[in-house]
Amino acid sequence: MKPLRILLLAAFAGTTALCGVVATGPGTALAQTAGRVAAVVNDDIVSVFDLTARMDMVVKTSRLPDDQQTRQRLAPQILRQLIDERLQLQAARRLGLNVTADELSRAEAQIETRNNFAPGTLEQGLRAQGIVPSTVIDRLRSEIAWEKVVAREVRPRIVVGEDEINAVLDRIRANAGQTEYRVLEIVLSVPDPQREAEVRQNAERLLEQLKAGAPFSALAREFSDGVTAQQSGDVGWVLPGQLAPEIDAFLANAQAGTVSTPIRTPEGYHIVAVADTRKVTGGDASQIEIALKQIALETGDDPAAQRAATERLQAATADLSSCEAVDGIAKDLGADPTTDLGRLKVGDLAPALRQAVINLGPGEVSGPITGGGMVRVFVVCDRSGDIAGLPDRDTIREALIRQRLDTMAQRHLHDLRRQAFIDVRV
Repeated sequence: MKPLRILLLAAFAGTTALCGVVATGPGTALAQTAGRVAAVVNDDIVSVFDLTARMDMVVKTSRLPDDQQTRQRLAPQILRQLIDERLQLQAARRLGLNVTADELSRAEAQIETRNNFAPGTLEQGLRAQGIVPSTVIDRLRSEIAWEKVVAREVRPRIVVGEDEINAVLDRIRANAGQTEYRVLEIVLSVPDPQREAEVRQNAERLLEQLKAGAPFSALAREFSDGVTAQQSGDVGWVLPGQLAPEIDAFLANAQAGTVSTPIRTPEGYHIVAVADTRKVTGGDASQIEIALKQIALETGDDPAAQRAATERLQAATADLSSCEAVDGIAKDLGADPTTDLGRLKVGDLAPALRQAVINLGPGEVSGPITGGGMVRVFVVCDRSGDIAGLPDRDTIREALIRQRLDTMAQRHLHDLRRQAFIDVRV
C-alpha cells in the first residue's frame, strides 16, 4: 500500500491571517520563527518554523513561482497538511504502531534514488537545495505511520468479490481492439461538502500551474490525495470502464498530451493527463477456446437433494487446483463418469455455463450450476485465444482494493479531524 496524502484546504484560516507567515521566503532566517505556534493539534503543536520550512520545500520541489502570491495561496493548504500529519502520528501512537529507524532509512533511500543522490547523502542534498531536512523526514515518518494505521484499521474492512473481478474482466474483453490510455492523475478529496467550492478552487489553481509549465509529476507528488501520489500520479494503462464514468467520458476523445479540466467524481476532483495511447490487442471473447471437465451429481428436482449435492461438490473441490484430480473426485462422489467435455469455444456454450467459466483460468473451478436434474461444477483445464496482456485476477483485486482504500482512509482521517482539538493561531 502506498502512502496517502491529504490536500490542504483553506479551512482553518484565511490568507490574510497568514500574511505574516508567507512573507518568509528563501534567505529568511527560519530560526526567527522557531518559537511561534501556528496550530495546536490535541497535545502537539505545529510551529511557524514547521510551516515555513514545508512551504520552502513545496515551492522548490514543485518548481512553482517563488513569490508572495504563491506562498500566500499555499500557506493554508500546507498548514492543513501539517495538522493532518500530527493527527496521523497520534493515531499510530494510540494503536502502539511505531516507525522504526530501518523503515525511515528505507524511505530516505528511495528519495535519494529518485533524486540521484549518493546513498547516505539525503540531508546534504536537501540543504544544498535550500530545504530543511527535518521537514522531509517528518513527512516520511507521518506517511509510514499512516500506512500502518490504514493497514490495521481500514484494510480489513475491504472485501472484493469474485463477481466484481469478473465484471472488470468482462469490460476489458468487451473493449478488445479499442484504445487504452496511459493515465496520470491528481486527486483532490472533498472530506466535507461545505468545502466543495474550496477544493474546486484548489483544483483550478493546480490546473493554472500546469498550464504555466509546472511538472505534472511534481504537483501530483506534493498535492494529490490519491494512492498514486508516490508514483507521481501514474495510474498506468487503463481501458474504458476501469475508471470512474466521468473520467471515461473525458478519455473517450482525449489524445496523448491532453490534460483535463477538474473532473468531479464521488472520490473528489481529478485532474487527468493522458501520457500516451495505444490499441488493445486481442480478439472476440466468444472465440476463446477452453478445455473443460465436469463433476455432475444427479438430484432430480428435489430441492433438498440439490442443496446436499451442492455442499458435497463444494467440499470436494475446495482444494482442487488442476484437472488431474477430477476423475478421482467424480468416482469418490459416485458422480456421472463422463467428466471430459473436450475443447469448446466460449461463444458456443449455454449462457449459464459461459458466464460461469469465461473468467476462469486453468485449474479453476466454477460455482455449482443446477439444471436438468443435475448439479454440476466445471473445471477449466486449458484456455487459448484470450486477449493479450489480460491482467490476472489478483492484479484486478488489488486495483479494486486500492480504489476503495483511498476513499475509506480519507473518511478515517476526516473522523480523526472532526474529533480532534485543533486551535489555529496564525
